[in-house]
Amino acid sequence: MTFKELLYGSDRFTRKQEKTRMFAMYFLTGIFTMLANLICFVLFDKLVKAECNVTIIRWSFDIFLILNQTIAWLAATLTAFFTNRAFVFRSHGNVFIELFGFMTARFATLVLIEIGLFTVLVMILEHNAGISTDTLIIEIIGFDFTWLYVVKIINSIVLVAVNYILSRWIVFRRGMK
Repeated sequence: MTFKELLYGSDRFTRKQEKTRMFAMYFLTGIFTMLANLICFVLFDKLVKAECNVTIIRWSFDIFLILNQTIAWLAATLTAFFTNRAFVFRSHGNVFIELFGFMTARFATLVLIEIGLFTVLVMILEHNAGISTDTLIIEIIGFDFTWLYVVKIINSIVLVAVNYILSRWIVFRRGMK
């Protein structure tokens, strides 16, 4: 398999080889998507020092964390759509229909996973385990790696799996070769 075949596929691939190629490309583009998400998240976290705590049913959380999640989600979603369409699923379907379906599916995962699961994980960490998300785990070359980033990474792994299923079986199924 050449690099070009890995990126764009080949008509000579068997069904199994194409599935392997799709998985490999989803993994590679997922890394780029996750990096776009994490970079935006960390930049916002480092640049925006404001806090706005909200309490819902005795649990308090910072609304800026949700805003940060949303901005990081938007950057990741746009990265994911274009890389998935071009390299993973090699779709030739209507770009507007696919973009609408992709954004709808990703909006669902934004609400349920990016915000929902993330908020639940933060609340469990802070309220049940008694660990502040600002607690330092390790400092690497001047970068403070805190529990907040551990939660973000766990959340991102769950997100990648769910988004693959939605993209493969709902969004790009019609336009795939």
